[in-house]
Amino acid sequence: MNWANVITIGRILLIPLIIIIYHYESREPAFWSALLYAIASSTDLLDGYVARRFNMVTTLGKLLDPIADKILVTTGLFLLVDHHLILSWPAILIVAREIGVSGLRAIAASDGIIIPAENLGKFKMVFQTLALTFLLYDNRHFQLHFSSMVFNFHWIGLLLFWISLILTLVSGIQYFFWYAWISSRDHE
Repeated sequence: MNWANVITIGRILLIPLIIIIYHYESREPAFWSALLYAIASSTDLLDGYVARRFNMVTTLGKLLDPIADKILVTTGLFLLVDHHLILSWPAILIVAREIGVSGLRAIAASDGIIIPAENLGKFKMVFQTLALTFLLYDNRHFQLHFSSMVFNFHWIGLLLFWISLILTLVSGIQYFFWYAWISSRDHE
């Protein structure tokens, strides 16, 4: 156990708190749960930085970090579906991609192949985090005025969500094609 792993475990422990706060009836809990979601998501960067910077990369950390990310994203999606803020089918596609890529990585690891995180997958995570944070806030009346334009956080969240869905699907396909190419090349 080291500081990087403690940060990852902290991310996992924030998830029940996000759920509990989000289910209160007034608007303020939506703000606090969205803020906690953003903080929990940002710990992904922090634990990775700490692990690499201070040479704290462990097998436990390699296991827990992606699990924590997937549980956090899935929790956000389920909350939004439950409150009718997003449709269920895109949430199912996102969760299916996450499970599929995790399974692919496990199969690849058993073949001695390490599938590194791709840049597209990292962009996907950024868009997902921003989209889910804005949508969890769910204050359709909060607007940001910039010059003569008005930005509604709910609509920004929806736009980011659909972009993240496209990135999710494309990056998932990319992982599967990359693995198929590597494994066919190794068997020649």
